[in-house]
Amino acid sequence: MTSATSKTFAIFGATGAQGSPVVKEALAKGHTVRAIARDAAKIASHHPDAIAVAADLSDEDAVAKALEGVDAAFLHFPMPSGPDDSQNWAAAFFSAAHKVNLPLLVYVTGGPSGDRFPSSVIVDATTQGMNAVLGSGVPSIVLQSAVYLENLQPEIFLPDLRSKGRLDYPPIPHGLKMQWTSHKDQATLAVAALSRPDLAGNAFEIGSPQALTGADLAELIQLWVGRDVTFDPMTPDEFGTRVGDAIGSPGAAFALGDLYGAIAKLNGEDMAVDTDALETTFNVKLTAVADHIKSWA
Repeated sequence: MTSATSKTFAIFGATGAQGSPVVKEALAKGHTVRAIARDAAKIASHHPDAIAVAADLSDEDAVAKALEGVDAAFLHFPMPSGPDDSQNWAAAFFSAAHKVNLPLLVYVTGGPSGDRFPSSVIVDATTQGMNAVLGSGVPSIVLQSAVYLENLQPEIFLPDLRSKGRLDYPPIPHGLKMQWTSHKDQATLAVAALSRPDLAGNAFEIGSPQALTGADLAELIQLWVGRDVTFDPMTPDEFGTRVGDAIGSPGAAFALGDLYGAIAKLNGEDMAVDTDALETTFNVKLTAVADHIKSWA
């Protein structure tokens, strides 16, 4: 049921890890959602209460049609498969957004960005993307995610967790507190931001409450895996190689090793985000990392 304050949002990547929770949160808040991805049937199966719209990000006309008449849009670019994908997607999207006079865009970086992080291929790319969005001429709010909490779920990242109780990811020093961002908290903030045109032109570093050391994280994960867990981190390069080998991508191996190598240069609470300020600004309640982990099957 819609409310008097119901709005219409276009949410891209509606069947992906970033966009799907945003669709669900927006529907739960009573908004009308145009759920956009390439496969309309897949959208309909994931989100039967949304309006399924098939569109490829490189198709300017299809993107413009999806954006026509909405109050705001959510965008997170997927992992590119070619060197020109991101540039082509951005060109098509922003041309379409200008064509229909999109009132507001909420854009998620998908990873650490900004000057406080040491340079890496991924940090530099996400920062460049953030700056391009803010300079696009489309009223925009950027949400700068940290490292996604759901990275802890795939066995590819943590093959020794359940069998040996070894938490060797994230590859960070013992004293560094990692800031995590849950997809669900990101969705909560994104949907709140979609109704805040007054915040256009700003970027916000986001996260789930409480940055954690590796030892802190190991203690929380014990209940999830049902055994004692010890934090014994691998090196950033070892982690990159693990994932790169598993997916057959030397480029991913380098990029991930480079990213976590940059993060590992931070100290103490250098990565921590003020989530109290986020809750106040967006009038939301975020969920602590411990509670997210408790909710995992």
